Amino acid sequence: MTQESRQSLIELLFLALYLDNHLSLAEDEVLTTALDALGWESPHPREIFIFQAFAKAREAASDAGNTDAFVDSHADLIRRDGTSAPAITWLYKILGADGISSSEERFLKKLEKRLFS
Repeated sequence: MTQESRQSLIELLFLALYLDNHLSLAEDEVLTTALDALGWESPHPREIFIFQAFAKAREAASDAGNTDAFVDSHADLIRRDGTSAPAITWLYKILGADGISSSEERFLKKLEKRLFS
């Protein structure tokens, strides 16, 4: 996974958490595991990126048009890098850690369509 697709995946993860308006302890544990497993290959600290990614995800979640554009651009990058399967796997693992809500399911189905069509 390239650093660019890794960052896109992280931003999509945060968007999904915003759309659900709920972060459980189970999701938090799997999210931490995912962040560690994905690694980090940037000269900039991961923590700074995470703060910025949360801000971007919060902004994207504030409006349906912003959300669609955010998902489309990130899905395009992930698909171009050939990392659609690991990306959707991590999303399902994290969001499914406490059961998948209806909003999470809608998000995942929309993203799957974008990643694999």
